[in-house]
Amino acid sequence: MANEAIPEADMERIYPELRKVAAFHLKRQSPQGSLQPTALINETWLRLARHQWKSRSHFMAAASTTMRNVLVDHVRARLAEKRGGEWTRLNIDTGSEPEGMTFRLGQVLDVHHALERLSQLDARKARVVEMRFFGGMDFDEIAEALNISRVTAKRDWQFSRAWLYDSLTS
Repeated sequence: MANEAIPEADMERIYPELRKVAAFHLKRQSPQGSLQPTALINETWLRLARHQWKSRSHFMAAASTTMRNVLVDHVRARLAEKRGGEWTRLNIDTGSEPEGMTFRLGQVLDVHHALERLSQLDARKARVVEMRFFGGMDFDEIAEALNISRVTAKRDWQFSRAWLYDSLTS
């Protein structure tokens, strides 16, 4: 399928979804935190606006990678400014499973590095985590974007959560 632009009406529906994902990532940020959901989603949106997309799922998959990169860039900048301290707590789960692993926003770099290691072991599993956690995609969307079954996407997510938990806590 050739790349084609997503119609503007679809883009207007996607933007609020991305904003919801951004708000999820930053909802427990301390009041003095400098990254707001609007800033996160706008930076993500600006980085994606130049491209054309095969489908909504393709766009959301790219958005998950971009949102991860924006968060990592923000954390690196904050650490470079020596403004550490108590950061936002985030949940490795998107809310559908109550036993999700949590971590501080300052640990985004640890998660980023762990995902890079997982990617070397199994790139698809790392992409599933990226799309689910950073992109807020459901298993059907992930399956479509990666051209795998929903069951495989869910199995990859379960494995990856356990792998990341072990990697981040040991």
